[in-house]
Amino acid sequence: MKTGQLVEPSLRSALLVVLLCCIPAMTAAYDEEETGGWRQDHIEKPDVWEEQDVALPAYPEKKNLMDLGIATDDMQFTIYLDKPSLLPGVDGVVRYTVVLVSPSGLWNVSHEGLRCGEKQYRRFAYGIDGSWQPLNNSPWRDVRESGANRYRGILYKRYFCNPMRPNQSVEEMIDSFSETHYECCLRRRCHRGVEWPGPGSQAPGYVHRHRTAQSPGTGSDR
Repeated sequence: MKTGQLVEPSLRSALLVVLLCCIPAMTAAYDEEETGGWRQDHIEKPDVWEEQDVALPAYPEKKNLMDLGIATDDMQFTIYLDKPSLLPGVDGVVRYTVVLVSPSGLWNVSHEGLRCGEKQYRRFAYGIDGSWQPLNNSPWRDVRESGANRYRGILYKRYFCNPMRPNQSVEEMIDSFSETHYECCLRRRCHRGVEWPGPGSQAPGYVHRHRTAQSPGTGSDR
């Protein structure tokens, strides 16, 4: 066939048949009705995080509170952890109850969660007059490390969401407070200017860490 010569009708028909056979294969993975035009079964779907539905724990009792020894900058609160409330969840959230006690003995009670990996926290309920007041629609917020919120940043980095200690049990989390306190004293060789020979004797402040909280006053942490 010379250049510029028209294609014979029989050859044009054959080419048309081949083209029509290819169209279904080309459009099988394409669907204009789907978002973006591509069929969803050909798109890798990311895992969707789902928050675990967990009931509120028992209201904290004085005998179960452990002094965390964490300062709140200029705010004169003593921060306690309610040990029975500590719960690592399958959703990556560590739930716990804290009691911030003022110098006058006023209890500010909050049941919270730290979302490991995202560095966020959420308050699930606050306590008043010995009972919980749920915060059903409370948002997740970024963890900050200053003021009255400083304790959340320390709990997140050192104890509950420490990447060097993944998948800790409740017992291991509780033990980590004593271990960290010992390591800090060992590096400084003293505590508040008092020599501490080692784990065979108690360091000043260690007993303070586990001291019993004062009896609750009237109030809440809103």
